[in-house]
Amino acid sequence: MSSMRPLLIVIAGLLASAAWAQDYSITFLHNNDGESKLTGYSDSLAAYGGVARFATLLDTTRTFYENRGHGVVAVYAGDTFLAGPQFQASLDSGVAGSRTFYDALAISRIGYDASILGNHEFDFGPDVLAEFIDDAQTSNPTTYLSANLDFSNEPALAARVASGLIAPSKVVTVATSAGDKRVGIIGVTTETLPFVSSPGAVGINSVATAVNGQIAALKAASVDHIVLASHLQGLATDSDLIANLDSGVELIIAGGGDEILVNSAASPLPTNAPATVASTGLIPGDTAAALSGSLTGVTNTYPLRTSATDRGGRQIPIATTGGNYGYLGQVTLQVTNGAVSIDASSNPQRVAAATEDQTAGVIANATVQAESVAPVETFVSGLAANVLATTSVQLRQGGSGVIRSRETNLGNLVADGVLRAAQQRAAGFGVDAPVIALVNGGGIRANVDVGNFTQLSTFSVSPFGNFVSVVEDVSLADLKLLLENAYSKTSDDPNTPGIAPVGTNGRFAQIAGMEVTYDITRAGLAFDSLGTITTPGQRVTDISIGGTAYLVADTWVNGVDPATTTVDVATLGFLAGGGDQYFRTAVSGTSTYLSQLYGFTTLGVTDHNALREFVDYLAAGNSGFDIASASPDYALPESVTGGRISVVPEPTLAGLLGVGSIAAAAWLSRRTRR
Repeated sequence: MSSMRPLLIVIAGLLASAAWAQDYSITFLHNNDGESKLTGYSDSLAAYGGVARFATLLDTTRTFYENRGHGVVAVYAGDTFLAGPQFQASLDSGVAGSRTFYDALAISRIGYDASILGNHEFDFGPDVLAEFIDDAQTSNPTTYLSANLDFSNEPALAARVASGLIAPSKVVTVATSAGDKRVGIIGVTTETLPFVSSPGAVGINSVATAVNGQIAALKAASVDHIVLASHLQGLATDSDLIANLDSGVELIIAGGGDEILVNSAASPLPTNAPATVASTGLIPGDTAAALSGSLTGVTNTYPLRTSATDRGGRQIPIATTGGNYGYLGQVTLQVTNGAVSIDASSNPQRVAAATEDQTAGVIANATVQAESVAPVETFVSGLAANVLATTSVQLRQGGSGVIRSRETNLGNLVADGVLRAAQQRAAGFGVDAPVIALVNGGGIRANVDVGNFTQLSTFSVSPFGNFVSVVEDVSLADLKLLLENAYSKTSDDPNTPGIAPVGTNGRFAQIAGMEVTYDITRAGLAFDSLGTITTPGQRVTDISIGGTAYLVADTWVNGVDPATTTVDVATLGFLAGGGDQYFRTAVSGTSTYLSQLYGFTTLGVTDHNALREFVDYLAAGNSGFDIASASPDYALPESVTGGRISVVPEPTLAGLLGVGSIAAAAWLSRRTRR
């Protein structure tokens, strides 16, 4: 027996060594919602964010973890670009098919294993997205993922599917201290895509069904780990999804909600970690997100852990970051004796310039700076230098609580611009000149402060590049249906005067050529998941067009037959194609869409160009012209009632005074005018 003892010790040692060798780590580096903020986090925080600095931080972090023996996977969780002045530099860089997409060049230089298709990727339609995807292959190939979208009826995107540039999932092989490991990444896109973007004929399927199908396929392919990368527009939606998932997903990397998560108890990395990797902190002014919806009361941490479990009874952590290239998420899966856990050092890192943060700041990647940032900076500078007019009052967007819930002077200006652009071009496109316009408040994105109104202002206000469109011969009955949709999501809020939004009420209509009154105490229009009406709207009580009353106190007047009397409507291509459930609202009792009944014609001019033309028209070549002087409708920053859009019951004067003199003055002025 004594001769066997050394052999047993050696065997035990080998077995222990083999067990140790199975322990390994995979670090996921991720971000989301860059939304074409290539030059900096914001205008006032240009020393933070910036895609060239982000590229440096990701590269430094990737190298650090690879040198520690980690497998490293880089994922972009959607909304890589967004309409606006910075993305316009790409759109204006050449003709369709030969443009340079500066966002895509940066993405390719950074080198992502996968990029998820978010909603904003479809804002300019499938053909622009196809061009963008091609440019994202310039340096390092990037696969775009979405398992629940069907591209077969969109030729440009179907071709990218055929070439492997778009896929439902992807298997990435990474080198770890325990050898190569295969990671399956499943991508999914919000099911609300047709209502928030312009996907054309792209089909939208159930997220849960699509994910479960991919889980089964990846398990059959014997991958070592499965990660879900989603763009569902909010952590609550990701958490709610978990209960419908088959077992197998170990981590969700989320995008679309722009929530900032913080691991306040993160353990430090080794002392040899670069300061840019090891240090944590938020960009000045940012705070950890207060979680809402089904996550109300859940503790903010990174990654997020909720009580939700999949069908196998397992919790799935969710990781996300703030957008605008301001943060790099880094979450590590630690595998110990076959068990998977989240390493306690996991935490997002902020992106800061070395001149701003001498300890944890980074310098810009020179190639990304030259290829993607410098051309955009030059383009935007030219827009800012072109002064069109001035304004003596703020042209008010006011955030979601204002432009998406009440009439504003900026909403009036934008709607008037859309109406005039359509009227000027209608004959050339063989359609009737419209007499009214509807634009969604969610498409108006920035205030214009007192001072100069520049060409850059038009991009900031109307960034999406939606084409002005005409829908002809809309019956007054269907117009009322559309207006019921427009004002279906607002509600009384006892803490504020007038109207406050419920959820993301981007559908709230700013209007031109008409006046509308609606009763906020009545039932709002509601639909099922197919767009069929489940609750008829009863809010719109009065409609006047061009000064003529058609609906008064719920009664059609002046001999109007609402089924046969029609009106031509100017709107945006986003709405005409079904966005915010406009013109895609199913007629009660049938599955027919208004867009199928009427169709629409785009007129070759975008919303921001329509706004520019209208301001030029008002100013008549005088760059010092005060827009606020052109009409009382532009002079008041916002109206809680009266003017073009009236709501009943009206707020009290005491309530108005409780929130400041501007709102009170607006209300009193409107009362005087009426």
